[in-house]
Amino acid sequence: MSEATSPHTFEFGKRYTHYALAVLLGVGAFNIIDRTVINLLLVPIGQDLQLSDSQLGLFAGTAFGIFYALAQIPIARIADRRPRGRIISMALAFWSAMTLMQSSATGFLTLALARAGVAIGEAGSGPASMSMLADLFPPERRTRAFAILAAQAPVGVAIGALVAGWTRELIGWRGALTLVGIPGLIFALVVWRTLREPTRGYFQTGPVEPPATMRETLRFLLGLPAFRHTLIGYTIAVTVAGAQSFDPVYLERVFGFAPSEIGSLIGAAGLLSIVGYYFGGWLCDRLSVRDASWALRLPVIFLVFHLAVAIAYYQATNRATVITLALTAPFLPGILPIVLATIQNLSPATMRARAAALLLTTSTLVGIGVGAPIAGALSDALAPTYGHESIRYALLSIVVVGLLWAMLHYWLGSRTLTRDIEAKHARE
Repeated sequence: MSEATSPHTFEFGKRYTHYALAVLLGVGAFNIIDRTVINLLLVPIGQDLQLSDSQLGLFAGTAFGIFYALAQIPIARIADRRPRGRIISMALAFWSAMTLMQSSATGFLTLALARAGVAIGEAGSGPASMSMLADLFPPERRTRAFAILAAQAPVGVAIGALVAGWTRELIGWRGALTLVGIPGLIFALVVWRTLREPTRGYFQTGPVEPPATMRETLRFLLGLPAFRHTLIGYTIAVTVAGAQSFDPVYLERVFGFAPSEIGSLIGAAGLLSIVGYYFGGWLCDRLSVRDASWALRLPVIFLVFHLAVAIAYYQATNRATVITLALTAPFLPGILPIVLATIQNLSPATMRARAAALLLTTSTLVGIGVGAPIAGALSDALAPTYGHESIRYALLSIVVVGLLWAMLHYWLGSRTLTRDIEAKHARE
């Protein structure tokens, strides 16, 4: 019996399994809170430390992306062999401590070094969490479980935006970072004490093979066209998201939003996007039962709507239009849970953490590591022509090119997805 026909029983019971999902969601939310807070603090950090947009892009993007990518694969390799809950707990504690270190930065170098430390810590949680979740939920419920895990993004964005937006005005950017770091250290202890380790390949019948080597893992996964195109499409989409870390700058410079207003707007949008994430996961589960290729057709359809709203958002001429579009976009179906579940469904049980690491490494190194610096550099280049509105045209250009390019790869991946999942089953 393959995964596709696996029993619906949970190893630890339904109640604890849902608790474990909630814990993993909480860990992921702390991850996103850190990133969101940094995005909303770019303006005061730049002013206080006298940094250009290009330097801010290097700090928020490259300094994070490079070290995140370097740490991903080695930690994921450990996660494919060692207790994943322990790895997740230690990673959370480390990046929370490094978040506190950022608050004491005195210049670009110390700021970038602390950011690199945050990246190394955050690299440890994602692959281990995804691998664990795939062993907690059977395939027919997996996309919805990943949709809930993906809610870490809107929940984290909402909390991070509200915290950064309001505390920046009350206690400054250094105080905001301190306020974010301390709760993470406390939650890391909760993870250490309560998160159980599920059996690897629990929903796979027959013996689970010993972990494959990294070379075998890369050869198998990159040999699947659907995996390659999902990886490329998601990396391009994350590049766009990395560039959009300058959205708070866009709102403040072009429309004169106060920090608290930006925090409230982004926070509200973050909470509303839970609807889009869950609907996307639910619809994918429903359609994929009949035809697995829908898992990569749907992102193409969803991104058409996201692109239309984004174009209007970056061409808006007044605050009312910007607010309306910012609160409309979250209701559009999200592609993140679909991508995460597809990567796991294409991966044998002994390769899941490294498959997730490969996705996160590539998307972070290229996406976040390149997206923000490109946006900052393009904004600086356009400034002589467009003045303070240069950030508008920089972001508009990146979004249009990036989303169209990502759509192409998702469509190409959908053409072989069913065959590639069958190849994964044959290997198991």
